[in-house]
Amino acid sequence: MEHSRNVLEKTGVSSLSLRDIAQDLGVSHTAPYRHFPKKMDLLQALVAQGFKELALAMKEAWDHSEDPLEKIRKAGERYIYLLLNNPRRTELMFGGEIYVSGDPISEELRECGNEAYMGMFRIVEYGQNQLVLKKSVPTATLMMSFWSGVHGFAVLNERKWKQIQSNEEEKQSFEKEVGQILEIMIEGTRL
Repeated sequence: MEHSRNVLEKTGVSSLSLRDIAQDLGVSHTAPYRHFPKKMDLLQALVAQGFKELALAMKEAWDHSEDPLEKIRKAGERYIYLLLNNPRRTELMFGGEIYVSGDPISEELRECGNEAYMGMFRIVEYGQNQLVLKKSVPTATLMMSFWSGVHGFAVLNERKWKQIQSNEEEKQSFEKEVGQILEIMIEGTRL
């Protein structure tokens, strides 16, 4: 799976081939088919793994602090960096070809996606219940507003993130910008 993920990130979904993965790993060209009968099965497994990582990131944000605003700040930060470090997989997670291929979505993928969604939902709901986030807006709508903002910021800054990896000063500046963006988004959701 790890090799498949690396290939996906380097070359994109169209270049991901079970036969090429087998060759790269030095195994029989039929070996991957024992685990993934077709490419779509591998893609769904990669997406499920992405949602598991996102659910874990939301749990870490939840555990980070009792302060509801810190929880949402950490959730946004974790989401941004998860996307920046896995942009091709994130494309698959939120609109890739697995949803339009005609193949049924696996139960594992459905469960993992729901768990990730509920992790963010729970954080926003907690903020509303603690009377620091708007209660006049349904939780799902408020969550989607915040999630859309962090997702959009990460997508728009993907190239920049790649370009600054060798420059520590620019990375620190970027991290500061992430903090500022999150503050702006949180301010828009507060009471």
